[in-house]
Amino acid sequence: MSKVAVPVKDETLEIVTRTGRAPFFAIFECDENGCKLLELRENTHAHEHEHEHGHHQEEHTSDEVEHHHKHVKASKVDECDYIVVRALGPNMEDALKLAGINIIKVSKKDGDTAPEVLEKIKEQLK
Repeated sequence: MSKVAVPVKDETLEIVTRTGRAPFFAIFECDENGCKLLELRENTHAHEHEHEHGHHQEEHTSDEVEHHHKHVKASKVDECDYIVVRALGPNMEDALKLAGINIIKVSKKDGDTAPEVLEKIKEQLK
């Protein structure tokens, strides 16, 4: 049994492309019978940055990685075995790796919602 995080917009479970800016992480429990939604967890990183206008490019530094890692822990994504993403900046990628989370990258063609995508990639969630 695996725990899987997916960055989503809201309870529609629509996947958000920019992982660090997703308002929520949908947390699923997956086994050989499929995936079950456990809860939606607020992405504290997105909440902290919601008042910024425009998208600035963050520097790839150990301070920025630590900043992202703090939010990965605060959002309790570090309790998950996997995270399924479309796009990931280098700071968030390093923060997730630091937390020991396996990253599975998908594309838009894999589906628009977390359940669609998880059904398609279920073989990778072992």
